This record gives sequence, C-alpha cells and structure tokens, in this order.
Amino acid sequence: MGASNASDILALEAGRYAAMIAVDEAALDKCFGEDLIYVHSSGAVDSKASYIAALKDGKFRYLKCDRFEERVRIYGDTALVTGRAVFEAVIEGAPRTLRLRYLNVWTSGARGWQFVGWQSCALPA
Repeated sequence: MGASNASDILALEAGRYAAMIAVDEAALDKCFGEDLIYVHSSGAVDSKASYIAALKDGKFRYLKCDRFEERVRIYGDTALVTGRAVFEAVIEGAPRTLRLRYLNVWTSGARGWQFVGWQSCALPA
C-alpha cells in the first residue's frame, strides 16, 4: 500500500468503502490497523474486531456510499481525510440514510498504510 500523495490516499479510501459494502473480511483485515477506533455518528465506538464482527453479523450493512468535499492532508506517516458522505444502509434491520461529516486517520507502518480512526457526526437532512 504505497501511498505518498492525496490521490493515493483517496484510492485507499475507495477500496475501504468497497470492502465495507462487500463485507470483504480479508480486505478489511488488511486495511484496518489493529488499534482502529471507529466512532459512529451515534457516539457508539467500535474496535477493529467489533466493527468487522458487526459487518459480518449484519448489525449494519452498507448498500452505497457517496463521498463529497474530500480533503487529504499528509503529515509524514499520517494522513487525515475530511469530508461529507451519504450512506444508504441497513442498521439493525431498518433502512437508513446517513448524512455525515467525518474525519478519517490513516497511518503508514510495517503493514503499509492502514485506516486507524473514524469519527463522524450527523448532518441535517
């Protein structure tokens, strides 16, 4: 995963979203850092293991994600991605449209670039 500029990081982001929608456990395991902290817009927090388990168990399922206003800032071995997203999802059996503003954190280490942080907040409809 040799990312060195904003377009490389955005390609990693696109792959992560595709893996989440496909529930591609192998791709998610490779992409997610072991110390991932995923803070949902509801305030719930997942680790790498609990997030992948929730996807596999169908607790939440992403059907589609559109991303807007993405901005990447790279600081050495850390990349911050900010933007807006609209997710079509099924959460605990109920269809939902999630309109979010988010901050993602990627870091580069022995396993290449990995996703280690997500924090989002809900935007008005």
